[in-house]
Amino acid sequence: MKKFFLSPLVRVSFSLTLLTVSMLLIADLLGLIPDTRHAELQSRKFMAESLAVQLSNEITHKRLQSIEQILQSVVERNEIITSVAVRNSNKELVSEFGGHEQYWTLKTGDKSTAKEVLVPLFNGQSRWGSVELTFTSLSGSSGLFSLRGSFLGILLFVSLGGFLVYLLFLKRALRELNPDAVIPERVSKALDTLSEGLLVVDQKGFVVFSNLAFAMKMGLKPKELLGKDIGGFGWERHGDDVGNLKQPWLDVLAGHAKTRNATLKLKNGLGEVRILTVNASPITATEGKIRGVLITFDDITEVEAKNEALNRALDKLKNSQSEISKQNKELHWLASRDPLTGVLNRRALTQNMDLLFKETKEQDGELCCIMVDIDHFKSVNDQYGHAVGDETIKLVTRILSECSRSGDLVGRLGGEEFVVVLPDTEIKAAAIIAERMRLGVHREEKTQIHNELQITSSFGVSALKDGAASASDLLARADKALYAAKENGRNRVICWSGDISEGVAAEELVSEELPALLVEKNGQLDDALKSHGMPVAPDRLDDGYHSSSALLLDRIEQGISRTQRDGSQIAVLLMHVETLQRVEDTLGFAAREKLAKEVVARLKQTLRLTDTIAFCEQDGLLFSVSRMGDSGISIVLTDLYQPEIVTNILQRIFSIFKAPIEIESNEIYLNLNLGVSLYPRDGEDAETLIRNAGSAMREGKLTRGDNSFNFYSEEINQRAKKQIELEAALYRALERDEFVIHYQPKINLITGGVSSLEALVRWQHPQWGMVLPNDFIPLAEQTGLIEKIDRWVVRSVCRQISFWQEAGFGTVPVAVNLSPSEFRNPDLADHIITIVDEFGIPAKALQIEITETAVIDCMDSATSILEKLSSAGMDIYLDDFGTGYSSLIYLKRFPITIVKIDRSFVAGLMEDSSDAAIVSATIAMSQALGLRVVAEGVESEEQLRFLQDLQCDEVQGYLTSRPLPKEQINELLAHPETIRRMVLGDRNRDRKAFDATGVEDGLGMIGVVNEFPLKRRS
Repeated sequence: MKKFFLSPLVRVSFSLTLLTVSMLLIADLLGLIPDTRHAELQSRKFMAESLAVQLSNEITHKRLQSIEQILQSVVERNEIITSVAVRNSNKELVSEFGGHEQYWTLKTGDKSTAKEVLVPLFNGQSRWGSVELTFTSLSGSSGLFSLRGSFLGILLFVSLGGFLVYLLFLKRALRELNPDAVIPERVSKALDTLSEGLLVVDQKGFVVFSNLAFAMKMGLKPKELLGKDIGGFGWERHGDDVGNLKQPWLDVLAGHAKTRNATLKLKNGLGEVRILTVNASPITATEGKIRGVLITFDDITEVEAKNEALNRALDKLKNSQSEISKQNKELHWLASRDPLTGVLNRRALTQNMDLLFKETKEQDGELCCIMVDIDHFKSVNDQYGHAVGDETIKLVTRILSECSRSGDLVGRLGGEEFVVVLPDTEIKAAAIIAERMRLGVHREEKTQIHNELQITSSFGVSALKDGAASASDLLARADKALYAAKENGRNRVICWSGDISEGVAAEELVSEELPALLVEKNGQLDDALKSHGMPVAPDRLDDGYHSSSALLLDRIEQGISRTQRDGSQIAVLLMHVETLQRVEDTLGFAAREKLAKEVVARLKQTLRLTDTIAFCEQDGLLFSVSRMGDSGISIVLTDLYQPEIVTNILQRIFSIFKAPIEIESNEIYLNLNLGVSLYPRDGEDAETLIRNAGSAMREGKLTRGDNSFNFYSEEINQRAKKQIELEAALYRALERDEFVIHYQPKINLITGGVSSLEALVRWQHPQWGMVLPNDFIPLAEQTGLIEKIDRWVVRSVCRQISFWQEAGFGTVPVAVNLSPSEFRNPDLADHIITIVDEFGIPAKALQIEITETAVIDCMDSATSILEKLSSAGMDIYLDDFGTGYSSLIYLKRFPITIVKIDRSFVAGLMEDSSDAAIVSATIAMSQALGLRVVAEGVESEEQLRFLQDLQCDEVQGYLTSRPLPKEQINELLAHPETIRRMVLGDRNRDRKAFDATGVEDGLGMIGVVNEFPLKRRS
């Protein structure tokens, strides 16, 4: 009993009763409650006076015998009158009725009371006597039921009755709000076992159920959360979200689609902050009205903490990688460079020289070697000391580097001996370059080193075409020529010959042909090179498919060193030739190599031709060409004083590759893309320049297609980083179930019903929101994830079709789009058929949509796959018809059953007669071939009516329905009347618009075409 009185329900009911009684008392105090006693007294007074008047009238007319009858009548007719009597002036009882003596208690001189009333009687003007009336007690004035009709009775009634009513009402209300009424107890206990938090809120956002997991996150008990506003729980934005806090359940209550994977922070009463992934789904009544929201909360606080730790570790790793890369560069430099001079050391020089020799020999080119020795260097050390000797070596190194070209190799063999390697240079030109070096050493001012110091040097020159068998042989011949120069007086240039004793001094050779040039400035030696048919800056070629990337990096680094001295610039061009891979797939490896060599040869010829830079004031173009991988070619342009030359060179490159290349009696047309980076604008080292050129090339291919070039920019770098981040997230999307499928209906124009649906995959990222398919589908194809995504889509669609069958919607056909890359997999059809069989749905329920690009690159494989799927019973759509090659051979060769007209033609249907004619012809042609036609992208009623006039079979577009999640599609399938009325409702009315000639005066095809201006139709 005590527990009952102390229960919250009784206490609340008692409080409400006291509140009600208090209000009644205040109302009585203010005079708002009417006084019934006063009204009753007035009534008794009126009755008494009325009786006295009547009796006085009888007395006046001497009718005393009627008095007794009147008294009897008054008592019998009025329940409140118990007795009545008449006395004369002598107090003698004249007449009475009702046993008056036993009720009358007033004495002479007493005043009337509420129960006993005395009224005088008159005979004319004199008092004759009095009439006495006794009444029953006033309402509620006494006795067991004295409260009846009194204000106190009302108070007692309201107190007791109100308490009972309030108690019953609250008990019923709590029963309605009891979560056990929303969710049965056994289900509630099951939900308490979930690790995810779960809330059920009503239409106003108040909690009607909480499982144990969410209550623990709040630091409360589940029952303590009931009735609370979910919006007041201390929600905060998470991550980089900006703007107002968006609570996902509000969107669901507003009638929008359910929310998946929204991320919020929750700060509970204990000060703890939890990071939660929120999913919200509507709770609907049978009529479709939203009654509340079911919300789940996945606690990812620990995951986010780990991710943050991983990100910090990743940042440290990136910094470490950067430091390692920097140290690797330094180590590479130390390993390949002479510490005193900075040119190549003996090991790096011989390695690079071996590569160049092999590549030049394969290309039947020329390679020259100059060996240099400082004359009498030992005496310099002995006479002036080693410090002066070191400065002398540095001086000679600087002169050799300045006199060489950007593409040449300059190295120190050891001591005072140096080697300069000249790719693609004839021996006469090499001798002139050596002479320029000799004069440079001879004429250089040495006073900075020592006032009395005199320095000269001797040079030996050898050439590959003179019969050198290897790089070491070429170097040995240059050494023999150098020995001959030293034996013949030093400070001279000697070229190697079969009998070195008969070697001819270069100065004698040159003096016979160009006697005036040897004593002039070094710059005039350039003209001597040109007159020998040799470019001042000969090109270098590296097209061996085993070429070292280190050599390419060294070439760029050499160019950078030269650029830092003279203020010029460098351009790195990366060219991707997609055709090379296709040729290897079809004609074989040997054919690909032939094609690659021909491509390099054309590049070499184009870059070497002087007319390509005739517009520029530069005297020549320094470049090198290298193979990179199977389909890549690198071009390095150095000593650029006018970088705008690069654009013209790019245009020239694309121009020469417009013509086909003949390989094994096949004419091959190239698909290529070029990316360009410039030093110092786009990078300060070789690796960065190559990487940025690659990014520019890929960006150009993605945004501009094949046969395009693109210059690097920081925006491209940011997009590339975003692409890497997107790729990493894409790998996790399948594991985290972040993909969702929306369905867009196709409407039958004859029945107005939903004939089928198209499944469209969407990516709901927890931080980025809805990622558009155009942003992740190409990336999925590049990374190979598209196969897993397609399998997931097919499986999800088959599961949904099975659900619709069990729900009583019948078999709802759904079309899925397959990526072009999928058709390279010969087992594709078997995989799809296996999934269909697994869910036990008819093969006819799954439809396949393909585009022309899906089959053009793998015609035979695609044909086999589509025929197998068609034989299993699946319909095949040809999507985007009219935008590609639109070859009718596809309609004949492939088992196509349905053609989809591309939205670009439907969009211009009402404005462009050409689009109208194309659509009309496509419908007529397809239907003549026994194919159904679907027009996609229908967004206006005019387009719908036009297509109906053309007898198109089906339409698809925003006019009838946007792509919808499965929950909303369920509603559409259950209630298709709205779409049916839109499609069919006005057709009968429109048909009445025909004129006498049978031409429709409205939205029909003929009327629209007739409205086009003549100049548009011509």
